[in-house]
Amino acid sequence: MTLKAPRFLHVANGSATTDLIEAARTPGQVSIWADPLYEGPVPGGLSDSELLPVRARYLSGLRAASPADAVKGLQRWRDQISDAASYDELVLWYEHDLFDQLNLIQLLSWMKSQLPAATIVSLVEIGSFPGRPSFKGLGELTPSDIASLFGRRQPVSSERYELAVRAWAAFRQPTPEAVDALRHQDNNAMPFLSAALKRFLQEYPWTSDGLSRSERRLLTIAASGPADLWTAFLQMHEGETAYYITDLSWLGMLRNFSRCTPPLISVGDIPLDADRIPHGTAAITDYGRAILNHAVDRVAVYGIDRWVGGVHLTDRAGDWRWDEERDQMVLGAGF
Repeated sequence: MTLKAPRFLHVANGSATTDLIEAARTPGQVSIWADPLYEGPVPGGLSDSELLPVRARYLSGLRAASPADAVKGLQRWRDQISDAASYDELVLWYEHDLFDQLNLIQLLSWMKSQLPAATIVSLVEIGSFPGRPSFKGLGELTPSDIASLFGRRQPVSSERYELAVRAWAAFRQPTPEAVDALRHQDNNAMPFLSAALKRFLQEYPWTSDGLSRSERRLLTIAASGPADLWTAFLQMHEGETAYYITDLSWLGMLRNFSRCTPPLISVGDIPLDADRIPHGTAAITDYGRAILNHAVDRVAVYGIDRWVGGVHLTDRAGDWRWDEERDQMVLGAGF
């Protein structure tokens, strides 16, 4: 009697990883679940189906796509996983960085309520790799590396599901206290979660200057300019233990800094509306340098209207800040 080969569905953090899975001749079909949840609205109080158009409207602003197309893309991820009869085992491929950890808590939380209890789900999750001391992500591995990881996948535990549900709910709260508290709790079921949540909180305005960690890094790079745009994007990852910002997210930040009044960065006549990094350079302006030198506070001068998970930061909604020295979120500690 010939045993039937198991059918796998591989869900990964992006096409760079799924391309490697296919190049490694790993058996099964591939899909992704890869939403940059660290930016844009992720409000609580909405079901997953209600959240989809909210995320789609935001994502369509980052890409050359309509909100309707963005909804279809997000729904397609869910439909492939929901068809549990089409596979024998679901294999998740994620790593230690903020992007992946936020997608994992959303994905696992969603799966817990959507998939049959008998569904076999396993996980490949790493924060390092032998022979790669500066490892930052699955996408930098080789097909043979990926093949070795497939054999080391582990079942997703009930403790991991439960923690993901709590973390997803905390992430969508209208204030950041729940996330700040969660990172200090026993999170052994998701060993990379606490560090990722701290990195997420560092994207709030800081008490020192009103800049997020990523915004400060961009201004610092521009201050040494004129900086080549593609080189500047790559330099954003210096000082990070894992890849953090995507190219489209970085372009959005560059647009904001070059189009505010007065601008913080000058890019000349370079068009920034396409969904790719153009050729050109960026340089810091006098106002950008003043903020970088703590002479003025960015939020005090420009105001704020930005979503951070479930928190909508506005001029009228309280002044939540990250205090690096105290390693915590604080309220009303602006410039």
